[in-house]
Amino acid sequence: MGNLLAYSGTSTKIRGMRRKLLTAKDFQHLASLTSVSDAIGFLKTKSAYAGIFANSNENSLHRGEIEKMLTNAIYTDFQSIYRFATIHQRKILDLYFRRYEIGLLKTCMRMVFDHRDVELNFDIFKDFFEKHSDINLTALSNCKTLDEFVSLLKGSIYYRPLSLLSGLSEPTLWDYEMALDLCYFKWFWDSRKKVLTRDEERIFMDDYGVKMDLLNIRWIYRSKHFYNMSNADVYAHLIGIQYRLQTSQIKEMVEAATTDELTAAIRNTYYGRHFPEEAKLSLDDAYYQIRYRVQRKNAKEDPFSIAVIISYLYEKEHEVDDLTTTLECIRYGLPTSETQKYISNLKRGCNR
Repeated sequence: MGNLLAYSGTSTKIRGMRRKLLTAKDFQHLASLTSVSDAIGFLKTKSAYAGIFANSNENSLHRGEIEKMLTNAIYTDFQSIYRFATIHQRKILDLYFRRYEIGLLKTCMRMVFDHRDVELNFDIFKDFFEKHSDINLTALSNCKTLDEFVSLLKGSIYYRPLSLLSGLSEPTLWDYEMALDLCYFKWFWDSRKKVLTRDEERIFMDDYGVKMDLLNIRWIYRSKHFYNMSNADVYAHLIGIQYRLQTSQIKEMVEAATTDELTAAIRNTYYGRHFPEEAKLSLDDAYYQIRYRVQRKNAKEDPFSIAVIISYLYEKEHEVDDLTTTLECIRYGLPTSETQKYISNLKRGCNR
């Protein structure tokens, strides 16, 4: 009864927000459009994006502005849920918030690597961000060098892992982003028991545990298939936390001599055995499909729990990814049928 009372209001709000998510029909229509301005015009008719694009002229928006506005739609929804949440739920959302902090750090870091002299507009979530983070986002966005960027992070959990990269001869953007991701996963793993109840930890584990396992599988596959990395280097970049993967399975995948051996090793894991239909998809598509199915299952089985919030935020984030991809396809003039192949909302047959 306590869980029902604690989450009844939040669950009702999430159901209302979920009704605003785009449907498969919406994405089919977007894929049929021939200009980005027409696509933005269509999004203006959708309540979830009307406010984001309300004061913008779709004919003059450039790519970077559109992507920023779409990302802002995620932050707006997160803020809306946070304001509605109980004190305990807010503590859980603070754990979740760190992933957005990481995303903003990566955005600022890419500007340093690309030597872009661009003033980012964080107004839509600046106040909220400053209340929940001790990072000076404005100062970071104005950095010109990586040394300056890292020095501004002194006192945060990010400083040490990033400062260690100075020992590399030529650290890449990928090195820095990987360091941030590994830092976040370790921080989350160490922090979860301070905040979560036993039931909440089980739900969060199905989110983060599955995510970490699947990210390790994707990384092993990519490092061997595309980068021809040594086994030692592959091991060095793995997330050092396992959920449903066994150490012996990690070893079998990393030390597979051929792509066929690696594929067979992946199919022998929990994910290969319990989600066999995903074997026909690309590894990236399988990653998204498995996470979607796990989180939707948890939300249905525990409708008055943190599962409904996690599931919704994941779907919203992935919807924005799909929109970004769809707009890119439109920008490059891909035919409708080709564009639809890249939209995961359509791949999973969502008819919401």
